[in-house]
Amino acid sequence: MELVLAIGIGILVGSGVWLLLRPRTYQVIIGLALLSYAVNLFIFSMGRLKVNAPPVLAGAGEVDPSAFTDPVPQALVLTAIVIGFA
Repeated sequence: MELVLAIGIGILVGSGVWLLLRPRTYQVIIGLALLSYAVNLFIFSMGRLKVNAPPVLAGAGEVDPSAFTDPVPQALVLTAIVIGFA
């Protein structure tokens, strides 16, 4: 999963930089959009993605925080998407 995500981020960054170096305005705008998608995906992936892990802590006992996904990068990406629509 991490390898596929890393390859996808690399393709988005490479395509975005290539389009930024083009002389036409439309291609530069699309390149900026691709770079912003790549940055959002990178921040999202830094939150330690866990498969089949519960998002909420269950029980009142001692819990290991490394067994759960960090919600802060998800909130940052959601905020960046909302600001991008504005």
